[in-house]
Amino acid sequence: MQPIFMTHIRQQFLERIAQTSEISQQLEVVSAHGCYLETQSGLKYLDLLSGFGVNNIGHGVVSVLEAINKQSQAYLHTNVYGEHMQSPQIQLAEFLISLLPGPLNGCYFLNSGSECIDAAIKLGRLATGRSEIVVCSQAYHGSTLGAESLRSDVHHKMGFLPLIPSIRFIRFNEEADLDQITSQTALVITEVIQTEAGVKLANPEYWKKLRQCCDAQNCLLAVDEIQTGMGRTGSLFAFQAYDFIPDMLLCGKALGAGMPLSALICNQNLLRHFSKTIPLGYITTFGGHPVCCAAGLAGLNFLIQANLIDSIAEKEQVFRNLLDFLPNRELRGKGLLLALELGSVKSLMRAIQKLFDSRVLAESFLFCPTALRIAPPLLIELNEIKQVCDHIRRICEPSQF
Repeated sequence: MQPIFMTHIRQQFLERIAQTSEISQQLEVVSAHGCYLETQSGLKYLDLLSGFGVNNIGHGVVSVLEAINKQSQAYLHTNVYGEHMQSPQIQLAEFLISLLPGPLNGCYFLNSGSECIDAAIKLGRLATGRSEIVVCSQAYHGSTLGAESLRSDVHHKMGFLPLIPSIRFIRFNEEADLDQITSQTALVITEVIQTEAGVKLANPEYWKKLRQCCDAQNCLLAVDEIQTGMGRTGSLFAFQAYDFIPDMLLCGKALGAGMPLSALICNQNLLRHFSKTIPLGYITTFGGHPVCCAAGLAGLNFLIQANLIDSIAEKEQVFRNLLDFLPNRELRGKGLLLALELGSVKSLMRAIQKLFDSRVLAESFLFCPTALRIAPPLLIELNEIKQVCDHIRRICEPSQF
């Protein structure tokens, strides 16, 4: 009976659920705990993706599930964000702000990373009275029309034209391009680590100069930490490892501990433009949903109390010790956001399939289809890292290619 049931489920999935690729894994997950996803047939797969950055603290964290249950018993949605005083929002905002530099003292909660990007664009234009947005090429900021406008991949954008105007592209980590930030610029939006470009880091000095340039031109600086936030790179947010403070901090994915939640964090004086310069300048019906905020608060507490961030540097080093010596296989990244360069799309696709056959879930990057994404939940154990690296080393043997 089970094969017939599985075939029926697969058929329903293909006929009723929209897919975004023609090679979806079609993995039916029935439960998830720690670093593992379990299928209907009882097979366990080690998650090397963390739901593309959502499940930083792992799956099935008891305190998060308890917080979701408790809040759902109290109340769900009551009114649009910012109208009613809801304790989960306030508590999460207070905790986040206590962990950030002083100027970042206000939160606007939203639903997704893309929505957070759109809100940042609106706030930047509203606060400065300017229209130009400067963004780095090969960056990924989301898929709404506003976020899509920040994508430099012309071929991908062609089907969605016209996009929002006044977008200027500069190269990431190229100081010479900073002179393109001018008195016409409202906002510079950049990742601290370019994830979908294959995990590219900038020179620490670059951030100081970018901050100085934005100050000189009196424009705003927003950092997109939607993938790099919540401990992924060895600090709560990646920018905290460098000597600068952004005007806006954009976070999402892992912020909700598995629930849909994002936040635009900046100075409260800046956020007031949404209510004073143009009343209802940005509104969101479900942003800051109390159940999502309760989950986010419990997840952040777990992240801090379990000292997960303190272990990231050691775990990164284990990956490097076991993978760095592979011939012609560059390992890039920081913390538990790593990219192993395999040199070709064919090699990468073969590696992903072989890892899947070994019950390890892996993927590539949007703008770097030759590199293997290594981004497991932060609670991955050292012995699990060694097991993963054993699989990867076997796959990368010359005889396999």
